[in-house]
Amino acid sequence: MEKDNSKEVIESTTTSLLNESVHLDKAIEMVGFGYFHYYILFICGSLYIAVAFSVTSISFIIPSAQCDFHMTSSHKGFLNGAMMIGMLIGSFIWGYVADSKGRRFTLIICMLMDGLFNILSSVSQIYSIFLICRLLSGFGVSGSTALFSYLVEFLNIKYREKFLSWMEMFWTSGMILLPCVAWIIIPQTFRIENEYILFKSWNLFVIMCSLPSITLAFLLMKMPESPKFLLSQGKHKETINCLKFVHRWNSNSGDKFPVSSIIMPSSNNKLNNGFFDGLYKSTIDLFTSKFKIIAIVTCIIHFCATTSYYMLILWFPELMNRFRWYETYSDFQNKTSMCEIVSMYKVGPEVNDLKCDDHIDQSVYMNIMIIGIACIPTSLVVPLFINKLGLRFFTVVSFFGSSISAAWLYFITSSMENMVLSSIFEAFSSIGISLTYCITVELFPTEYRGMAASIGTMFGKIGALLGNILIGIFIDAHCIVPIFVSSSFLIISALLVITLPKTGRINVIITDGVL
Repeated sequence: MEKDNSKEVIESTTTSLLNESVHLDKAIEMVGFGYFHYYILFICGSLYIAVAFSVTSISFIIPSAQCDFHMTSSHKGFLNGAMMIGMLIGSFIWGYVADSKGRRFTLIICMLMDGLFNILSSVSQIYSIFLICRLLSGFGVSGSTALFSYLVEFLNIKYREKFLSWMEMFWTSGMILLPCVAWIIIPQTFRIENEYILFKSWNLFVIMCSLPSITLAFLLMKMPESPKFLLSQGKHKETINCLKFVHRWNSNSGDKFPVSSIIMPSSNNKLNNGFFDGLYKSTIDLFTSKFKIIAIVTCIIHFCATTSYYMLILWFPELMNRFRWYETYSDFQNKTSMCEIVSMYKVGPEVNDLKCDDHIDQSVYMNIMIIGIACIPTSLVVPLFINKLGLRFFTVVSFFGSSISAAWLYFITSSMENMVLSSIFEAFSSIGISLTYCITVELFPTEYRGMAASIGTMFGKIGALLGNILIGIFIDAHCIVPIFVSSSFLIISALLVITLPKTGRINVIITDGVL
């Protein structure tokens, strides 16, 4: 029905607008809504699945490869943080590239980098080389934040929030599919070995996780660049050709696109600068523009929400292990508080000459799948009601919900309660972070959108590193500290979201139709 209505609008305006300049938002409405938009949702959603594979696969790689690389706990910590550091560095750089070279260009380069360095890491025989490959993979995958800008810039206002909110469902799908892939591949016992290389099941798992990134990079090469980016760069002809391409997909006919001229924006001079000068100028322009307050607020939200998320989500497996120890070796009928259970955990005496154990218990795969499945209800509900209640409403609810679940951790007394709270926290906090990206790309116009999203991501990664440090310092003796910080940061995030202007309308008012 929506497709037919869009087609009627096009047919009714073909004659009157054939030689008339129109705003880009009006032209995007006139291309209609149909097959192309569902296809680009599939492409961007699949990119998000590939990112989920790349970022979270390390949780399966570390225990599987620990014997081959002779990893100690510190080695595992460095490896776990390597990708995060790469993402922290890349987040700042790729935002400028997305705003100066294009969203599609950035996504292609970043996903190719992620895939290729993952493949290189799969055949690495030396820990340091593997570490560097993971860092560079993180540097590449950090540019994936451009997919939100790329998706939204093909949509008119009516469909933006709904399509953006569907992205969380793709992330959830990735979190469910990844343990399935790991469960199929990693337990295999094949071994290929010669003088130069040792190739086992975990090496194959790394290759399988790299294939989505490379495949999608090639699919993106067949897609057009964002029309809003093209017009912001003064490329009028390319913008018209892009809209004609979308129109042909949606109309599925030989009808000509009725717009021959689009109102041009003010010129963009970012391309005239050198790379580092342009990067500096782009950052300064954002934080001295009329959007500076919004930029600061969104950065704080990213920082607080991501700090809380990584502080607890990486703690849950360790917490499960300590509860398992307590329930196995202690009289847990006399239940006590969670912090007392955590502080009572004792590492067994060291035994020399033990064979290295790289086996992953099946419960690990199952628990991660359960946590992913628990995210499905929220991932489905939000797109269904987003147009009625709005992005801000669901973001605030998500942060308050995850804050309550984080605070309630203090009162749990069993591994089952921990599993339930882990699932609730993951469901609320992950969708809250995803919706924060959606709000960011909605609030900023085209010339600032990529930079704003990437700087927000950079502050998020700083928070993730800080969260890992805090949990390591306080988990044994003062576990109430990370619980309090996590819950408080989520409340701060919710309150700051309330202060933001409503999305969907602000750009139309202040950017002369160039979104």
